[in-house]
Amino acid sequence: MSVSDSLPANTVQAPGMDIPPEPPAAAPAGSGLTASGAGSAAAAPRLTDYIDQSTLQDIQDALASVAGVKATILNQEGAALTQTTLSKRFVSRSAAIAEARNQRGDADLDQPFSAPIVVDGVRFGSIVIEPAKAAPLRAAAVKELSEKLNLPPAQVRTLVEALNQESLLRRTASVQFLYLMANAISRLCGQEMQLRRRIVELSTLFNVSRLLSDARGLQQTLDRVTAAVADAMDAKACSLRLLDEHREELLIKSVHNLSAAYLKKGPISLGNSGVDREALAGKSVYIGNMATDPRVAYPEDARREGIVSMMCTAMMYRGHPIGVLRVYTAAQREFTDFEVRLLESIASQAAAGIENARLAQEALENEQLQRQVQIAAEIQRRMIPQESPRAAGFDISALYIPCFELGGDFYDFIPFGSGSVGITVADVVGKGLPASLLMASVRAAVRAHAIDIYDLDEIIARVNRAVCADTRSNEFVTLWYGVLNFASRQLTCSTAGHEPALLVRNGQIRELTAGGMVVGVLPDEVYRKEVVQLQTGDVLFVYTDGLTDAMNFGGEKFGRQRVREALLRHLHLPAEQICRQMMWETRRFVGLNRRTDDTTMVTVKITG
Repeated sequence: MSVSDSLPANTVQAPGMDIPPEPPAAAPAGSGLTASGAGSAAAAPRLTDYIDQSTLQDIQDALASVAGVKATILNQEGAALTQTTLSKRFVSRSAAIAEARNQRGDADLDQPFSAPIVVDGVRFGSIVIEPAKAAPLRAAAVKELSEKLNLPPAQVRTLVEALNQESLLRRTASVQFLYLMANAISRLCGQEMQLRRRIVELSTLFNVSRLLSDARGLQQTLDRVTAAVADAMDAKACSLRLLDEHREELLIKSVHNLSAAYLKKGPISLGNSGVDREALAGKSVYIGNMATDPRVAYPEDARREGIVSMMCTAMMYRGHPIGVLRVYTAAQREFTDFEVRLLESIASQAAAGIENARLAQEALENEQLQRQVQIAAEIQRRMIPQESPRAAGFDISALYIPCFELGGDFYDFIPFGSGSVGITVADVVGKGLPASLLMASVRAAVRAHAIDIYDLDEIIARVNRAVCADTRSNEFVTLWYGVLNFASRQLTCSTAGHEPALLVRNGQIRELTAGGMVVGVLPDEVYRKEVVQLQTGDVLFVYTDGLTDAMNFGGEKFGRQRVREALLRHLHLPAEQICRQMMWETRRFVGLNRRTDDTTMVTVKITG
């Protein structure tokens, strides 16, 4: 009787075992759980939690046979756990004993009986009983007993022979108990074996978990996995391969006890490796001899390395394969079911550890990148003028609201010694780090050319050629540049694809449109300029399209018309308040909708 013959509670019985399954336990009152809600802490212990139904049936059959009665074992609800009639296994065993008795003769019943102790098909030993031999019936003894019982000698002889026959029946029952005891010992051995295996498995997984939790960084995690697997599996070597980003090739990431020459044998693509494809599909693959198995891509390299048998299993994370674990042995070896399950458990745990290490590494890299972005943002903020120019009769102010930490908009004031100032407002296509780098480049180019060149249109043309030389076709800048002379109140300006600057005079708005295409597209673009004589009460308003493109939840843009109307409403305010009120107008229009573009404004008000 092997340990596999035993039946766990509430399972389908094996062929030849007419044992009724135990009814499901009722949920405790008020628990809110049905009988199928396994795992309830309030569930009462059951007989079959400790003794399986097969063993209970054997005990009942032996009791019924010895006592000559009908017996049944019930659970706490009174439902039968065993069948009342003798089980097929008991009847079969009794028939085998009777057949042996008939073949051997009654005389051989005095010979020893042996019952094997078998676990997982392996015989561990046996139990032997040797019946006590009955004393031969002597005539003197019959005569003496006849006189004491006052019975005829023939009747006494018949009675003694009947008793001897009854002893044969008792010996048959003893053999039944013998087999019952052997089966019980087999089950205990099997349970102890499973328990020890489970302890080894849990201990190994605990050690692997501890090693993974102590690892610092992804590579250290990978190296600890391969070393732990080789140690736990008592293997010569171990390798760990991860799928590349295109899931076409398995890239070696960590090895334990494999030579550099073996690792350089060649790539392993999924298209040419049936072993790895099968493993990644969720089935562990065993190869007995790597030197002769046709599924091995590099058999000669395996022979030179001294590795013979191999087991390959997938590392799965949330149902998706991320790579494979391979263990190698120095001699041909068959892996047990326990070892296969252990490797699969380690692979599953390793996959989680690897993904956690990846996430931690990505988080660290993102943190480092964020620090770099913060430094870049600080540098960019220093490029934005902290104060506006001051001159008698002029009120100048600016406002810059980036959409992200790094923006593509900028404004700049370039002071000239002749009592004038250059004003730049620009919008770089795109957002984030690329836009901020291009913004810095354009700002530097404008400043460099503005110092040496007097003609404003030539300044923009040279900036355009420089940007065209250093950028791609999809990278460009809209730019407005003007020079304001405080003494003459003269404004010279030009626009390169930018929103037209608005000049408000006597309640009327004029757009300053002279210029050309955006900067960075055509290197030979020619730009025009215009000169405006400013008067007291004039207001010059320059802005980027973040103002007009501000959008509400209905998908409607703020638009140029609303910009004009808002500007006319706030002309009476100082320049700084005009900028802030214009920003407030767009925020009220947008509501809770998220801004998607930087916003920049410069206001120049002629006060006297």
